[in-house]
Amino acid sequence: PLSYALDSIGPLAASVACCAAMDAVLSGEPEALPPAVPDLAGLRFAIPTTVVLDGLDAAVASAFHRAVEVLSKAGAKITEITVPEFAALGGINAKGGLAAAEAWHWHRTLLESRGERYDPRVKVRMMRGRDMSAADYIDLLKARPEWIRSVEAHFAPFDAVLMPTVPTIAPRIEELADEGEYGRINMLMLRNPSIINFLDGCALSVPCHSPGEAPVGLMIAGVGGRDRAILGIGEAISRALA
Repeated sequence: PLSYALDSIGPLAASVACCAAMDAVLSGEPEALPPAVPDLAGLRFAIPTTVVLDGLDAAVASAFHRAVEVLSKAGAKITEITVPEFAALGGINAKGGLAAAEAWHWHRTLLESRGERYDPRVKVRMMRGRDMSAADYIDLLKARPEWIRSVEAHFAPFDAVLMPTVPTIAPRIEELADEGEYGRINMLMLRNPSIINFLDGCALSVPCHSPGEAPVGLMIAGVGGRDRAILGIGEAISRALA
C-alpha cells in the first residue's frame, strides 16, 4: 500500500477490449464494453494547455499531435482549454502530499526497523510524511474536494480529456544514475497521471506512436465514475489510430 486516498487498481493489457474485460471482472460490471462503441464524429474532447503539455520531447509532441489530427479528421470536436487548478497542484502537495503522509502511516514501523531493505529512492519519498503534521494532512483532505469540483466544472462540457500520458519517451538507464536527474525525470513522468489521480478520475492510455518509433501513450481521461464511457471512447480512438 502507498496511499489510501490515491491507490487504485487497473489492468495492463494488449488492447482496450482486453483492459475492459479485465476491468469488468475487477469491478463486478456485467459487460466489458458498452453495447455500442461510440462514433468519434460529434464527440467533444478537451486538451488542457495548463502544465500537461509542458516539457514534451519531440517524439511525444509529434505522436500526440498526429493522434489529435487523426481524431479531428474522424469528426471529433477538439477544444483547447486552460485549467488553472493544474498549476496550483504543486503548491497543494508541496509538503509531500497525500502519498507521503499515508505511506509514512502504513510503512513507518517497517521503515524504522528494516529501512535498509527499502529502495532508497522510494524510502526518501515516504520519509517526507514523517515531517507532516496532522494539520498538514487535514489541509490536504479539505483542499482536494474543492479542487476536484473546480476541475470537474472545466471538464463538464466534454466527453473526455486528451493529453500525453507522460511528456517524454522512456529515458535510458544511464540518464537516471545522477540522483538529481533521477528525481527530475521521475516527477516529470508522474506528473500527468498524478493530476488525474488527485482528481479521483479515470483514465486509459493507448499507444499513439508509429511503427518503429519509441512507445508514446495517449491518455483519455474523465471524471470519477465514467470508467465505462472512457473505455468505450478509448476503443473508438484505438480503432481510429490503428
